[in-house]
Amino acid sequence: MKIFYKDLAAKKIDKLVISSLDLALYQAIVIIKGTEHIVWKNEKTTLLTRNLTEMREYFEQFDINEITLRQESAYDEMIGSEPKKNSNRLEVPLGKSPYALPKHLH
Repeated sequence: MKIFYKDLAAKKIDKLVISSLDLALYQAIVIIKGTEHIVWKNEKTTLLTRNLTEMREYFEQFDINEITLRQESAYDEMIGSEPKKNSNRLEVPLGKSPYALPKHLH
């Protein structure tokens, strides 16, 4: 089931996962009632940014319990090694505000 960004205001988002896909490419995933959903910008495009702060700004008006940055490396496959049997997923908790300082001080 696709979840569109414009429809998120009516949903209770338990967790926002910002997935780091490739150095500076970020994709939004929301967890609602224990199920992960990729956030779609429109019918053909997922919500992607090239800036972590910009992605966080998209979600600052929502009441979200937890926000994390997720990284999964495909390094082993890229160099010809067998894929690992265990996940190498790293999730780092992020604060609620996308800014180091309050916005009015920028």
